[in-house]
Amino acid sequence: MVRPLWVFASPAFGALLAAGLLTAPIGPLASAIQRDLGLSTVAMTATLFAPYVVAMAALVAPGYLLGGRWPTATGVPALVLLIVGSVVSAFVPGAALMAVGRVVVGLGAGTLVGIALALSGQLGRWRSQARLVLGLALGAALLLGPVASGLLTQALGWRWAFLVNVPMAAAALAVAVASGIAMSVLGASRPSPPAAPATTTPLPSEAPFGGPVR
Repeated sequence: MVRPLWVFASPAFGALLAAGLLTAPIGPLASAIQRDLGLSTVAMTATLFAPYVVAMAALVAPGYLLGGRWPTATGVPALVLLIVGSVVSAFVPGAALMAVGRVVVGLGAGTLVGIALALSGQLGRWRSQARLVLGLALGAALLLGPVASGLLTQALGWRWAFLVNVPMAAAALAVAVASGIAMSVLGASRPSPPAAPATTTPLPSEAPFGGPVR
């Protein structure tokens, strides 16, 4: 299956957000959350890191399998989970809800990574370039996650390190919906293949060429 290049845009951007959210708690963000919520180092690992990593790892393979066939139907719910989880993480009053928010974000993140990996192999002559760019971009997002979250934490507070993902994920969601509509329109406008000529089997009372039996 070969897909247009623009179908790859939304899940690829969602995968970058997923990579950034994986490393975002490293540094000032983790220190601020630990101070405000009164968490120990062990509780921080169990609240911020483990739920996200486990949920993300669990849905990469399903995202790959389902997203390769139905990218819009799989990507839209994943982006919704990313948005909901980011909002929950930003407004939590304690560690329990923070863990829930990180699980929800991780489920959407893992699905988006799987979809991006699947679609990167369905872009025809752009396949190799897409995989290379995706790999480099994911590596950059992993490195920039702590930097961006640290700057936001110091400037606006740690809750904004989660809230900043909401408008970006919403933009990716709008692109995913538009891509799905465009694919549906293109699929409906393609001409149907010509029907095969009907064949009939002669009755026993008829000759092979339709004449009377002698």
